[in-house]
Amino acid sequence: RLLARLAPELGVSLAIASVDHGLRPEAAEEVAEVGRLAEALSLPFHPLRVRVEPAGEGLQAAARRARYAALHRCAAERGAGKLAVGHTLEDQAETVLARLLRGAGLAGAAGIHPAREDGVVRPLIDCRRAELRAWLRARGVGWRDDPSNADPRFERVRIRALGPALEAIDPRALEHLAAFADDARAVHGVLARRAEAHRAAHGEAALAREALLSLDAPTRAAVLARALADTTGRPPSRAHLDALEATLASGRGEVLLGGDWGARLVEGRLELARRPRRTRSTRTE
Repeated sequence: RLLARLAPELGVSLAIASVDHGLRPEAAEEVAEVGRLAEALSLPFHPLRVRVEPAGEGLQAAARRARYAALHRCAAERGAGKLAVGHTLEDQAETVLARLLRGAGLAGAAGIHPAREDGVVRPLIDCRRAELRAWLRARGVGWRDDPSNADPRFERVRIRALGPALEAIDPRALEHLAAFADDARAVHGVLARRAEAHRAAHGEAALAREALLSLDAPTRAAVLARALADTTGRPPSRAHLDALEATLASGRGEVLLGGDWGARLVEGRLELARRPRRTRSTRTE
C-alpha cells in the first residue's frame, strides 16, 4: 500500500507477486488474500507456487532460495526492473546479530543490503515493524503474521526472542545493530574496491604468497574472501580465513573449505581446487 501511494510520485508502475511454498495449508488462502488486495489497488497480481527442496541447508534457507528464484523469474518474464521486498529494521538487526554470533566478518555484519545488484530492493529496511503496523491500523488495514515466525525450531525466531532483552538494556539496541550494518557495509565496500584493485594490478599472480603478504591484513582478507566466493560459490567463514592466514604466514599447509574444496600453497601461490574429501590436512569446516 505504501508503494502504491508513492508510485505516481516515483514514476513507477507496480505489480504484486505472492509465493506459496507448499509448507502450510493456510498459505493458499494467504496468497488469495494478497490477490484481493492487488485487485483493490487495481494492480496486476502474480500468484506463485514453489517446491521447497533443501539441498544441504535448513528449511527456511531452502524456502528463501526457492522464493527468490520464482520471484526473479516472474520479474524477468514481465520486464520488471526491480523486485521490492518488505524487510524491516528488525529483520536487519536480527540478521546482523545472528551472523555475529556465528563469527561473521565485515561481509556478514553488513547484513541485508537495501539494494542489490540483482534488482532486489528493500524500501522498508529502515522502518520499525511497530511503525508500519500503526500506519496500517490508522487506515483500518489488517495484516497477517507468518506462523513460522513464532516457531522456535528456527534460528531466526530464537534470535528475535532476544530483542526485548536487548532493548531493556538500551531502547535503541536494534537500531544500533542496524546502524552497525550500515557502517560495516561501507567499510566492506572500501575493502572490496581495494581487493579488486589488487586483482587488477596482479592478474593471475593476485594469489601469490608474496603479493598477498604485501597487503594489510583487512585488504588481504578481502582478496581471499572474494577469491573463495568466486571459486566455491559461497562466502568463506571466519575460520576459513583464519586458517588461510596461518597457511600464508607459515608458507605451508592445506585448508579444507567445506564440500570438496581445498586451498594450498603450490610454488608460492595459493591454489584453490576441488579435492577428495578424504584428504587429510589442516581441516576447517
